[in-house]
Amino acid sequence: MTLRLDVLLAILGMALATYLCRAGGYALFRAFRPPRGVEVALQHLPGPIFIAYVAPALAAQGAKGFAAAAVVVAVQAATRNLAAAIGAGVAAIWAFGLVA
Repeated sequence: MTLRLDVLLAILGMALATYLCRAGGYALFRAFRPPRGVEVALQHLPGPIFIAYVAPALAAQGAKGFAAAAVVVAVQAATRNLAAAIGAGVAAIWAFGLVA
């Protein structure tokens, strides 16, 4: 296996770009305090981002995907155990696939 300079530079360049994107946000918010509305919006951002990732996958599965998601939410609410909720969701999508 040989080390190619162009591949190494590409990897290092992307690592630097990733670091600068992450560190830049911290540096920016350390230097400038955002308006209160921006702070509130950033506090609520993880939920919508998660939904943006999950909704297309659920929609691709149709009704059984949404039913399995309801099972996950119910098990998580009842047990407060993430592993149990994931297991129940996998089992539910499998079982709904057998029925449909």
